[in-house]
Amino acid sequence: MIFGKKKPKRLYYPTQSRWYSRPRRRPVERNNKALKKGVKGLFRDWVKRSVYTAIVIAGAGVLFLILFAFSYLSITDIEVVRENFNIDSGAIENELNRFIGKNLLFFPKTQIYHTINTHFPEFAEVKVDKIFPSTIKIELKSHPIVANLRAYYVLPKPEVVTEEESFTELSKAIEELSGKDPNLALLKLDSPLGDEEVTDPIFDLGEGGDEPVATEQKSLLNRIGQAIFDQEENLELMTITVRQLSQPVEDREQVIPKEHMDYILDSIGYFTNAMGLEVLGVDYLPVAREIHLKTEKKLTIWISTERDPKEQVNKLSTIYEPAELDQEDLSYIDLRVKDKVIYCPRNARCDR
Repeated sequence: MIFGKKKPKRLYYPTQSRWYSRPRRRPVERNNKALKKGVKGLFRDWVKRSVYTAIVIAGAGVLFLILFAFSYLSITDIEVVRENFNIDSGAIENELNRFIGKNLLFFPKTQIYHTINTHFPEFAEVKVDKIFPSTIKIELKSHPIVANLRAYYVLPKPEVVTEEESFTELSKAIEELSGKDPNLALLKLDSPLGDEEVTDPIFDLGEGGDEPVATEQKSLLNRIGQAIFDQEENLELMTITVRQLSQPVEDREQVIPKEHMDYILDSIGYFTNAMGLEVLGVDYLPVAREIHLKTEKKLTIWISTERDPKEQVNKLSTIYEPAELDQEDLSYIDLRVKDKVIYCPRNARCDR
């Protein structure tokens, strides 16, 4: 009908399918969020989206710059700053040259610390800084010098080889070579030139030629027991003597273990405070496991390194003045035996 009532739209189509056969809900008009938020809400959303987009773009740009500059941030220079110009910085730089070419941005400083502490233990403090784009700066501080060192070493006796034995060995060697190569001419030694003994002139023997003479070495000693040869002797410091070494001491060699150096310095400090006597020198005897403290009164105190030094010094301080030991001319006092104080007068039979 043209002017009749308009027929409503079908909500579903009559069909055998289950989907189309069920009744559908009437479409609900959706709320217009834009109208609810208004202009301010829309502007706020636009600002949020813009900021988020800017952050993503900036992050991607920074990542791109890092990846692009990765090859330009490699280590090309290692600068060593030392407090003492006697320290050989070239040896340190040569040891660290294996890090040249590493990326400075991701390079761990712990590798520098580990390398220096392993190969150069004479440094007490190590400070490492990265200076972009390609430099590592290392500041070193050495252990303090605490004493002068007197080291005495005796080289072992050389093996005595007679000329007859040496010529016999030479003849055997020539025969072996000629047996391997038939074209090699054979040199025959009929008899030795003599029976004189051959010795190495590097060994310094005594006047009798039987006992070798101990050779003295002078150097400084740092806090951890290393010998320092590149500095002059300091007369204001005490002297630590080490005897019966089998080899000469080299520069930066650990002559006295660190724990024994701690023991020596602790013993000296406690003895000086308890007895009021200044210690001028120390004899370090590693084989006997003891130290001898030489005081200003030419009195030597024997202390065992296997026992607490405070216990041994306290034993002496309780009887030193009551027993009037301070009034006697003593050569040494032995504190190594538990609960006993053994002393020896000067020029007595025990004074050797």
